[in-house]
Amino acid sequence: MKSDVRRVHILTRQLRSALESAFSSETAFPGTHKDVPSSGHCAAVAAIVQRRLGGWLVSATVDNHSHWFNRLKAGKQLVDVDLTGDQFGRTPIQIAKFGRLYPGTRVRRPHELQVETLTRSELLEQRVRSRLSDGEANRRETLIFANRPR
Repeated sequence: MKSDVRRVHILTRQLRSALESAFSSETAFPGTHKDVPSSGHCAAVAAIVQRRLGGWLVSATVDNHSHWFNRLKAGKQLVDVDLTGDQFGRTPIQIAKFGRLYPGTRVRRPHELQVETLTRSELLEQRVRSRLSDGEANRRETLIFANRPR
């Protein structure tokens, strides 16, 4: 079971690393003005994580802002994963047992994402893909889809 959680840690670190240089004002929520590159990217990143790793979209109110992140299956347990935690002064990658990352977390449905968010997410994911080598991407996809929750 620890190896499944470790795999989530590895995959999320790889994805966050690729996202780091892909973040921009074009891919951020319109009107976001922050010094932290991930600011305004939570829903777009959550959509990418769900497409790549499966799981569920979730949200909570964090510092008086609606914040989207993910819930993933790691073996037999569920974990909440936030790849944009640094916009709230936390470490960039937050992983905790489901329901313990942020109070008031609720499951969201993909159709709740706005078209504008999906457009930003697709642009961001194109940039991420270009930053990953073909070998890394193929290996990652194999790992991801082998462990994708159904």
